[in-house]
Amino acid sequence: MHNERSNDTDLSAMVSLVELRNRIGYVYGSEDTCTLFYAMVRRERPVNIVELGAGLGVTALWMAQAVKENRAGRVWTLDDASHWQDPRQLRDALKPLADVERFAALARDASSYEAFMDQVIKLLDLGDQTTFMKRHIDVAKEEDFTVANYPFLDRPIDFLFLDINRTPDDILDSLYLFLPHLAEAASIFIDSASTSVSSYLFLEKLIEQLNRSKVPRRFLLGKSPERQSALIDLVAQRKFSIMHLIEKVKRAQNSMAWIRVEPNDYMPHPQALMKWV
Repeated sequence: MHNERSNDTDLSAMVSLVELRNRIGYVYGSEDTCTLFYAMVRRERPVNIVELGAGLGVTALWMAQAVKENRAGRVWTLDDASHWQDPRQLRDALKPLADVERFAALARDASSYEAFMDQVIKLLDLGDQTTFMKRHIDVAKEEDFTVANYPFLDRPIDFLFLDINRTPDDILDSLYLFLPHLAEAASIFIDSASTSVSSYLFLEKLIEQLNRSKVPRRFLLGKSPERQSALIDLVAQRKFSIMHLIEKVKRAQNSMAWIRVEPNDYMPHPQALMKWV
């Protein structure tokens, strides 16, 4: 029996990514998340990955390396740099990289957050797989949510990472905007939502309601009749599941809610080699 083989891992590239993970991954609690999503991207082969909230880019870069090894896809990572207005604060955060030869100049000379992101993407030779956008996305302003402003909307989104406000209102606003732009089978990851009591309880109830084809009132209050109609059809034709990924680590960013959206079908999606016995 012939089994298709996954592409090889680039061990030389992994050395630099591991250094990045070990030295600055802890700043946003990404040191384990990045390796988890590297493996998921290698396994599921998403081609359009969107991350709202880049942090220091660790998770995005690990996913971009996975995309590169898969030989298809792109990671779009967005951040408004609000945490890094002071270049001195950024250089302090990057100090652990200073004694790694490949990153020494980057850690020493980082003049702005945007420059750091552009330079580290180039340094790791991931420019063909990664697009960084310095931008604040206001999920309440649907009129700004266009392909012209967000080029990743020109094709369905396979993986969506939301590392923004995680209140129930913000989650609903985000789903209102993004659900019509998801691939037929897609995943949404909401950072820290599973260890916020209000968000955890809200998501449990929301998924239950969606699977009963109950459309949230928020979805019907938007400005676009086309989006409203698309959401009504989508809720009727999809099944939703949720898993809470919780770390046994005592820190603020210690969980992620994983929402899986799939066609309401008797077969798994995306389509795969099936065994009938």
